[in-house]
Amino acid sequence: MGGLAGAWLLGEAIVIWRQVHKSRRLPVPGQLLGITGLFAALALVADASGSARPVVTLLAWGIDLAGLLEVLPAGLLGDIQAAQSSEATAEGEGAATGGGEEGSGGQLA
Repeated sequence: MGGLAGAWLLGEAIVIWRQVHKSRRLPVPGQLLGITGLFAALALVADASGSARPVVTLLAWGIDLAGLLEVLPAGLLGDIQAAQSSEATAEGEGAATGGGEEGSGGQLA
């Protein structure tokens, strides 16, 4: 169980570090409780089947690695939302400048 407990602690540390780094505040307890629930479920599977313990432990460390590299959907969703908002901003600026160019294009100075 040492490997699984270490993976759980690293997962908690990743979430805490990311939240403090991004918004300068500690994460809400629900975020940490969700991670604890995930690793508790993995621990139950590891206890139920002794032969599955190495696979479950490897999965737990893989989840930590994915969280560290921001491969999980939450990190991906944030990138998608940022791209969509910058795209919308660029389209809004293009429409604002495009209308003025068409009206003045036919007149000579």
